[in-house]
Amino acid sequence: MLANLPRSLRIALLLLLLANVALLAAVLGVFGAHPLSGWFESPREPHRLEQQVRGERMRLQPPASAAEAAPRSGLPATTAGTVTTLAAACMEIGGFSAQAARRAADDLAAAALRVEAFERQEQVRWWIHLPPQPTRENAERKLAELRRRNVTEYSLVTAGPAEAATYTVSLGLFRERERAEHYLDTLRGHGVRTAMLTEAARPLTRQWLRVRDADDAARARLEDMRQRYGAEDVLACS
Repeated sequence: MLANLPRSLRIALLLLLLANVALLAAVLGVFGAHPLSGWFESPREPHRLEQQVRGERMRLQPPASAAEAAPRSGLPATTAGTVTTLAAACMEIGGFSAQAARRAADDLAAAALRVEAFERQEQVRWWIHLPPQPTRENAERKLAELRRRNVTEYSLVTAGPAEAATYTVSLGLFRERERAEHYLDTLRGHGVRTAMLTEAARPLTRQWLRVRDADDAARARLEDMRQRYGAEDVLACS
């Protein structure tokens, strides 16, 4: 039957038959796993594919820790996740004269603080005073001069028998020499030039105030009052 066909048609049929045989052989793996790779890919094609998908860029990163994942709020973190504050404390301020203790108690009460007054026996050693005066009238003149100089913490001490008594203006008793010298400098800044510091160890009952539930503002107020009213110490409650 092929012999009756034109020569060109016979050649076309033979080529088609050969192509079908080659395709069947390729499907059966006669020419390898990728028989057409060399025809349709350039020598640089595998390198281009490697650049498109880089293995090191696809590594899994470890999950962020809770501390790193949490938003930064600017507040100090604690174990429980809350912000800590200083707790209120019980504080004591003391070493007052009776007059200064009353004023300090009124000052604290006006600030709506709970105040308790009590006494404490102390051993004092350093005494600031004016020179003894031979008469009470002289001593009274010294007290008036102190008031003009805005010095209000004082007391009058009488010594000796009635017929030969001396009168001394006391300006403060201190346990520590450093505090005494500091207060002496303060008095001289007010113009009290004749004040002197002597050593006179003796027991003395001093006035103290106790403030419960004192927060930061109350503690700052107590420290200011220590300087303003001449107290010696601000301490935590014993």
